[in-house]
Amino acid sequence: MTSDPSHGPADVDLSEVTSRLPAANVVFTSRPGSKGFAFPPLPVAGGVAPPPRSGNDPGPSLLPDKPATTTASPEPAPVAPEPRPGAPEQAPVSPGPVGPALQPDDLPSGEALDAEISAELSAQAPPAAQTAPRRPDTGEWRGIVLVTGTDTDVGKTIVTAAVAAAALASGLRVAVVKPGQTGIVTGAPTDVEVITRLAGPDTVRTLAEYPEPMAPLAAATIASMPPLELYEVVDAIRAEADKHDLVLVEGAGGLLVPMGVRPSGESWTLADLATTLGVRTIVVARAGLGTLNHTALTLEALARRGVPAGVVIGAWPAEPELVHWANLSELVPHLAGALPEGAGRMDPGVFRRSAPGWLTPALYGVLDNWRVWAEETGEGQH
Repeated sequence: MTSDPSHGPADVDLSEVTSRLPAANVVFTSRPGSKGFAFPPLPVAGGVAPPPRSGNDPGPSLLPDKPATTTASPEPAPVAPEPRPGAPEQAPVSPGPVGPALQPDDLPSGEALDAEISAELSAQAPPAAQTAPRRPDTGEWRGIVLVTGTDTDVGKTIVTAAVAAAALASGLRVAVVKPGQTGIVTGAPTDVEVITRLAGPDTVRTLAEYPEPMAPLAAATIASMPPLELYEVVDAIRAEADKHDLVLVEGAGGLLVPMGVRPSGESWTLADLATTLGVRTIVVARAGLGTLNHTALTLEALARRGVPAGVVIGAWPAEPELVHWANLSELVPHLAGALPEGAGRMDPGVFRRSAPGWLTPALYGVLDNWRVWAEETGEGQH
């Protein structure tokens, strides 16, 4: 079945159409003047059908009779006024502009319009989503990490700065928390000041400062100042963990130094803080004589409490002796890094670029072979 658009619809083959339709009470006809089909006559009372109608007879209406209505005569159409003599044949459709005509300089330039549109779109745009933190590699220490030492002055602050610098170089958001800073009376730079200069972490916090250079609980008692309360420290650290990828918590002295008091009045140590938080701990150790016993005691105390730990040598000597190499071989199974002696005196830029080379991948460094490190270190001394 085809059609010619220029001559209207083509003739329809009725037999072809009817063969596709289901049986119905419809009779097709080819009577002249018909539309091609006709409905059968409606049934009537008594079984007598009305006589057939002519093509032009509309027949009786099947709708109920309507009341007669009076049709109002249409109103006369308005008569347009005749044009006055001398008037123009075509008057302007729109009125002329009111006021002085606009000059080209009065219109804003395309650049100005573009700037205005951009400013409006920027104001309506939603705030930019915060950049998602980098996903941790296998073995990286994330979240809260405590830093303690086998003794005082072993390099905890410089190691904390190195780990912070390496983590920042990896794209992490880093905070450093010092629960108790003592020795303020000496006027020496505080630990967080040293860390800020060397590493520049995103956040640094000192929760309490005490004048005398001694254990925090003893310093608070001597100065008649409030001691550190364990759960207040825990809450402060967890608050920073909610906003950062890595929170380094530097202790004071060794693992079992009294830091403050519990609500019961009993003292607490950094080991208690580690178990309360359930986090890993970095143990900073010396490289020289006596370090094996001190390090073993600290690792055993942490292991008994179920605290995972790794060791970082705080200051590897520029000219190591036989005892240093012997100690290194014993500590290698636990080692997570080794800083060179004098690292804290480096220029901050040099310190930050060098820090990843002192640490293993667990602490965001690149040191993955201690034998190669030892050979390169030994060659560097000759």
